[in-house]
Amino acid sequence: MKRRNRWIGVCGTALLALYALNCPAIQAEEYTIHSNDKIKLKIFQYPELNGEYEVDANGTISLADIGEVPVDGLSTKDVANLISQRLIRAGLSAKPGTSVEVLQSRPVYVLGDVQKPGEYTFRPGVTVLQVVSLAGGWLRFSDPGLLRIERDVITVKGELRHLARRRFQLVARRALLNAELKNVRDVQFPETLVRQAGNDSSLSQLLDEERSLLKIRVDAVEKELDSLNQTRDLYQREIEAVSRQIKANQATYDSVGSELKSINALAAKGLTTASRVMGLERMLQQIEMNQQGFQTLILRARQAIAQVDQRVFDLESKQRASVMAELEQTLVEIDDTAIKWGTNQNLLVEAQLTAPTLIGVSDSLVETHKLTVVRVVNGQEQSIAANEHTVMLPGDVLRVQRSVDGLGGEDTSPRDVVDPADDTPRPQDGVLTRTTVSR
Repeated sequence: MKRRNRWIGVCGTALLALYALNCPAIQAEEYTIHSNDKIKLKIFQYPELNGEYEVDANGTISLADIGEVPVDGLSTKDVANLISQRLIRAGLSAKPGTSVEVLQSRPVYVLGDVQKPGEYTFRPGVTVLQVVSLAGGWLRFSDPGLLRIERDVITVKGELRHLARRRFQLVARRALLNAELKNVRDVQFPETLVRQAGNDSSLSQLLDEERSLLKIRVDAVEKELDSLNQTRDLYQREIEAVSRQIKANQATYDSVGSELKSINALAAKGLTTASRVMGLERMLQQIEMNQQGFQTLILRARQAIAQVDQRVFDLESKQRASVMAELEQTLVEIDDTAIKWGTNQNLLVEAQLTAPTLIGVSDSLVETHKLTVVRVVNGQEQSIAANEHTVMLPGDVLRVQRSVDGLGGEDTSPRDVVDPADDTPRPQDGVLTRTTVSR
């Protein structure tokens, strides 16, 4: 048994070295693309769109000119066809040549009775035995093994505390951003977060800081908007004042015109001088010039008002776009933290279940392993009985259970691990099911 364990360790080391080498891009015509996959896109007519793209949490990639492209659940061939169709519908190309290849897929996870449970990079065609080798081989019963498990428990507990704190921060920030989108000053934190803050002074301080930050951000925007609105009011009052001047100027014009008419009648009879007539005519011309100047002032004031209105619109649009981008990034981080939480929680439970059974176990006992692959198919989790030659797929979770001389057998791993922020996604055996989040 000891010789077999040493042989497995040597094989595992060799495979780790082999997988550390640079590998070519994944060639998988029937590969189904999902979130967190990285693909390489090549469009012969549009080299500016060529490059590497990572599928976001919503299962989409973003391309200039054609926008968001949903690729979740599609093969590389289907994605290439979909992008070509989008280019054709957009009128950008009649016969676009598009190719898609997968550069990096979702990892595989190993839980249970292996030396190094955790997350490992997927490679096409990798089998269960190869993944076990990457994880250091089957769990070997030794005092150093017990020390390693104890050390792993301490490490994972510390990581869980860090992740819990990070989750609280992200959920609080999500509430702040939702309030800012609604342009309100009161943050509605989830009830679970408020209850937790009642027993945690540091968390309570965090919520107070988020409330203060919201007030500062809203006040800053409102102050700038108030300044613009005051400028607009000034221009509006200027228009009103000039309008009154135009009205008074028009009355003067009518009066001078009437007087000029009378003087012209007297001049025709030789009863007044020509200089008086010329003086009144010059006065009328000056009044007309003043009238045109007043009209120009009104036009300029109206143009200035239009510019202020545009600045108000741009400010509100920019502020909303910035908040939306920050909110989307926060949601992605919440999902990522939930996955890490679930993986570490499962690793912790597995370690706590494994450690007691190692005590008193001898190398002379016959050891067997039950291998189960947990896979998500069409949104549903399936448990598949596997053997050493079963081929793994991206995102698969391999659960290894050992049985020594009839011991073990029953599946005691957790089926549903809930993190502290229970209004956010819950990881199940390393697979995340995302819930609907208010945006």
